[in-house]
Amino acid sequence: MNEFRKFPFSEARDVLYQLDLMLFYHDDWFGNFTRGIICGLPLDDEFVGEASYRCCRFGQWIYSGMDSTVKQTTIMQDIELIHRNMHLAFRQFYQKWREDPQQAKGLYDEALVKRTAFKLSVNTLQFMIYDHLLQTDPLTKTFNRTKLLSTLERERKRIEETGESCAVAMADIDHFKQVNDCHGHAVGDMVLVQTAALIRNMLRPMDLVFRYGGEEFLLYLPGVDQKSALTALNRIREKVASNAILIGEDQTIRITISFGAARLDTSREIAASVAMADEALYLAKHNGRNRVEWREE
Repeated sequence: MNEFRKFPFSEARDVLYQLDLMLFYHDDWFGNFTRGIICGLPLDDEFVGEASYRCCRFGQWIYSGMDSTVKQTTIMQDIELIHRNMHLAFRQFYQKWREDPQQAKGLYDEALVKRTAFKLSVNTLQFMIYDHLLQTDPLTKTFNRTKLLSTLERERKRIEETGESCAVAMADIDHFKQVNDCHGHAVGDMVLVQTAALIRNMLRPMDLVFRYGGEEFLLYLPGVDQKSALTALNRIREKVASNAILIGEDQTIRITISFGAARLDTSREIAASVAMADEALYLAKHNGRNRVEWREE
């Protein structure tokens, strides 16, 4: 799971900027280290001290300037260890080189391998953040439609082999245009954000939510039959209807939501299953809104 999905976009972009900058600084550190070796220049604690991993600019960022939530991610903890081991390897090489340059080659090669591992681990983190930014809706923090088709296609192939029953559901906030017209688009955005958060909080960890467009969301519910899917969706529907959405100081509004659901059919294209759920949503709207409908082929 991409741990950076929980991060605000501004914070994720800041981490990307810092990573680019720190990689530049670390390349500069490596250049100065090798220059010192080649030219016989003295190297201070930033390069060969016991705590050199803390003294370089990357280390200073990790131990002093990094946000604690970023530092607590699994991959950042891995990078911290890889970075420390790399510095230790260069220090061991330097100590051996001072004693006998001819015997230090193996240690230098080992240090270079660890430097490559460090850069690859940082590149992996950068990819994870880019993946988060490209596949997440910036307003609601749900997945966007870029992520939708690839995810459902992967799931369709998986359940084709396992025989598992899964459902897709379209969700639409009832009378959302009236919210925008009466309260403004800023309030409309607040309604979208709080509704998306409520839906996510009521789903299981394996369930997925995508922003389909406007006030519409698509839910993917693996491992459920029709009865289980309807039970889960009705529970969300009731919670949304009873929830007071805060839109200002001491000011709240209430909304309702309609769902249309269908089975994820492995014998057909993903678009066909989504279309079935969309037809069920139309039926829910037609039958009075604030309800859940199921469409079966």
